[in-house]
Amino acid sequence: MNFTYPIQNKKKIKELMEVYPLESKNRLLLEFGLRTGLRISDILNFKVEDVHKKESVWVQEKKTKKKKMISLHPKLRQSIRLYVKTEKLKPDDYVFYSAKNPTQPIRRMQAHRIISHAGDMIGIVPLSAHSLRKTFGYWSYKQGVDISLLQTIFQHSSQAVTLRYIGITQENINRVYETVDMGF
Repeated sequence: MNFTYPIQNKKKIKELMEVYPLESKNRLLLEFGLRTGLRISDILNFKVEDVHKKESVWVQEKKTKKKKMISLHPKLRQSIRLYVKTEKLKPDDYVFYSAKNPTQPIRRMQAHRIISHAGDMIGIVPLSAHSLRKTFGYWSYKQGVDISLLQTIFQHSSQAVTLRYIGITQENINRVYETVDMGF
């Protein structure tokens, strides 16, 4: 089993967002994962009416069955508007509709292929939907979001779990190994 890590380099995030065209479904999938920190199973269930022209959305998490409200980042809202307009989507269409069956969302495996391919293109292997979720947490923490708030967002049992999940624990451990000065 591959372990996934957050993307800890903003230049790589920018490169990732440039793999697919601006108004494409694939690019929106990447942005949705990065800007919301949601699990892929929750992202794929959105219909246009759930997110288009909305500042926040209710999500019932598939894994935990808990409902929560998330605010949509202004840039994500802009990307959604552009995508919906370009694709001429109707309110009851799935945002991430399947090309084979437009009345259904893409499957998790297809989402994984889209994300993994983008990672391959910029040299991040493996890259998964979970990497996007972890990247959201990592950069939120780095920009001053309190770890207890991230623990709540991710619904983790402890702050230690959240720190390990977003790669901060390992980053701090590595810093110890790299900086300890023993005088020789």
